[in-house]
Amino acid sequence: MEILLTNDDGFNAKGIKILFEDLKKIANVTIVAPEWNQSTTSHSISLNKPLRCKKQGKNIYSVVGVPADCVNFAINSKLIETNFDLVISGINDGANIGDDINYSGTVGAAREGYLHGINSIAISIGNKKNPKFQDCSKFFVNMLEKIIESNKKKFFLNINYPNRRVEDIEGVKFTKQGARAYGHEIVTKTDPRGEEYFWIGGNDLSYKAEDGTDIAALREGYVSVTPLITNYTDNNFKKIEI
Repeated sequence: MEILLTNDDGFNAKGIKILFEDLKKIANVTIVAPEWNQSTTSHSISLNKPLRCKKQGKNIYSVVGVPADCVNFAINSKLIETNFDLVISGINDGANIGDDINYSGTVGAAREGYLHGINSIAISIGNKKNPKFQDCSKFFVNMLEKIIESNKKKFFLNINYPNRRVEDIEGVKFTKQGARAYGHEIVTKTDPRGEEYFWIGGNDLSYKAEDGTDIAALREGYVSVTPLITNYTDNNFKKIEI
């Protein structure tokens, strides 16, 4: 199996390094990831500036670009020339649950792989305080084979792992995407030259942990597996004569 491994935290991030070593035990793995942190870049791609790629080690490449750029480049570039069977994006430092997936570069990278017709998975770990990447990686690799064997159709998954030791995980739940109440405050500050500048989202955000959602599963200590789609059509919209 040929696996493309990427992320939005950068090729040198701890999460991707640990997952790389574990995945190499079961597959051929190639890292193509951003040269530096590209969190919250969603599914943007770089159309108005060139990409630069550097070989950082055996089967490890960094791209001066966003996560979706990395996936597109890895699949289509003559530099890599590998037919990938699976795209994995992560391990992200921090959960990607609820409406976060609309902003997440981690999920955006996996979505790019899926749009190219390749099975794709985004994997994130909850709680940024001392994330247990080793536990998350081992658990994920152990369940990966079962996921692949049980799904003959193409899939796009968003997986979130609670920040716990493997032995403390309650289990796995297949979930639906939850929601969160967004903060709308714009924080205004002044720089040393007396000019105003602004931060978006200065107030707290609250997640709605409804039963069956990724948010609830993570809070209860379960690994959340959310199957995603890319068709945004709202079939319930009331049609009118215009």
